[in-house]
Amino acid sequence: MKSFKYTLLIAISALIGACAAPVDRSIVPMPASAPSIQLGDYSSFTLDNGLKVIVVQNNKLPRVSYQLTVDRDPIFEGDKAGYVSMAGDLLKKGTATKSKAEIDQAVDFIGADLSTYSSGAYGAALTKHTDALLELMADVVLNPAFPQEELDKLKKQTISGLASATTDANSISDNISNAMCYGLDHPYGEPQTEKSTEAITREDLVAYYNTFFRPNISYLTIVGDITPEAAKAQAEKYFGAWKQAEVPSMTYEKPAIPDG
Repeated sequence: MKSFKYTLLIAISALIGACAAPVDRSIVPMPASAPSIQLGDYSSFTLDNGLKVIVVQNNKLPRVSYQLTVDRDPIFEGDKAGYVSMAGDLLKKGTATKSKAEIDQAVDFIGADLSTYSSGAYGAALTKHTDALLELMADVVLNPAFPQEELDKLKKQTISGLASATTDANSISDNISNAMCYGLDHPYGEPQTEKSTEAITREDLVAYYNTFFRPNISYLTIVGDITPEAAKAQAEKYFGAWKQAEVPSMTYEKPAIPDG
């Protein structure tokens, strides 16, 4: 037993010595080889309006998920920084025919998940409830109302969060590092402020949605207990009427490497 403890102490001492060895930080480590990515079997097709659909059938559970992604370029928001994310948040806060409360109640009734964001939406439900889910999902994606009262509420919540962030070290360091790495005139470097949040209007959200939410730059990924044939029928039924249009592309200069 003593011999084992002695051997263990020697091993630990050697390990500590190795960790404490000086490191030449002037030498840049060589990158590792790129990992190989193995994709499973999938089916894909494109609707007449340009919406690209990818289907992965997995019958292990009686559940299906739907991920809609609008593949747009990053957007520089300027003196209204924050309106893009707000547009995504408000997609689910009311449509032309349903209020936020009615949408939430309908989602809860079927035990589904439904969320929206600035570049799309996600939904998941049991297989038997997928049509009910897609009816709601298509409604929030194709017919958002962007209610003014919901925007006012979201702006107040955002401003409150920004006030709290002024004393949070992580938030402060994130804002500074993003600005230093990308610059304040780049989508990844501009900070959202109380002033930029106050300047956001409902018209900004509507303009963003009408410009970028188009099927010809979007992907619908369907995964779960569903056949490719059934998935195609659902995609055509719920998103086939989505109107395509030309979408502007955005380009930005490559940020300069910061000094120091």
